[in-house]
Amino acid sequence: MKIWRISFLTVILSALVISAAFFSEGYLGIFVFSLIINGIMAVSFDIPGRSLGLISLGHATFFGMGAYCFGISITQGITFFPALILSVLLSAMGAFIITLLLAGLGQGYYSLATLGVLIIFQRLSETLESLTGGSAGLYIPETISKLHCHILAAFLLLATAAGHVLYSRSRWGLYSKETEASEAAAEAIGIPTRKVKTACLMISAIPASMAGLLHLARTSHVSPVSGFSLTLSITALLASRIVPARGILGPLVGVLLITAAEEVIWTKFEGFNHALFGLILLGAALYQGVESSEAGLKFIKKFRTSEK
Repeated sequence: MKIWRISFLTVILSALVISAAFFSEGYLGIFVFSLIINGIMAVSFDIPGRSLGLISLGHATFFGMGAYCFGISITQGITFFPALILSVLLSAMGAFIITLLLAGLGQGYYSLATLGVLIIFQRLSETLESLTGGSAGLYIPETISKLHCHILAAFLLLATAAGHVLYSRSRWGLYSKETEASEAAAEAIGIPTRKVKTACLMISAIPASMAGLLHLARTSHVSPVSGFSLTLSITALLASRIVPARGILGPLVGVLLITAAEEVIWTKFEGFNHALFGLILLGAALYQGVESSEAGLKFIKKFRTSEK
């Protein structure tokens, strides 16, 4: 990683951590917390997105699982840290079942399946009213101060960023790249592609579920729409893809841009927010498609030149 990239990354992470400690109340506190939560979601989304090329439309499924597991635990009289540990374990078990089922799917089918899973969990949380509060959502008392919640979220962002870097540089990260290039070829040389996909998706799911429980601890309310949120999934996707930079710098800069744009869109263009999000997503997809086409053409020209 280049020196300027490391410096820029250090500045962004340091600014977010310091802001989390100094701004825990009021509008700035909410905005900083949203930045950190979106950062966790985007960086965790980017792990399978970059390594395996998998695009999930249901990354918020894990966010909602963590939030609801934590909320139900608190309503049953469990205190904060035991509820946190229990929620992470339950969310990890649920995420393992989901990723095991979806790991065998190709890229297009995977995207559709993740959207289907998100919708299923939305409907389940509306139906199981005695546990989840139904469509009105689940309310919990304050279990931890906003300052401590911000600090925990900031450390989770740092841990997620470290996990992204370590995984991408590990043997399993290399296996993931080989799997993305050609699953059949990867299996032919002995790479267990199903295990690679499952491991990569699990590393992505756990930080997202922890982000969900911390978000509930901060806001004291979760509903089917806010927990299993398609908008949150799209925000993570956009933040991960809108900036064409390698490593975790891309999603982190993307989070700063998207969260700021989201704030403007939701406050100034009420009623058109989803349409504007769609336009941003379309623009990012077209831009990346052009970039990929140009890279592909350059590769073909280079290959033909070498043949001559």
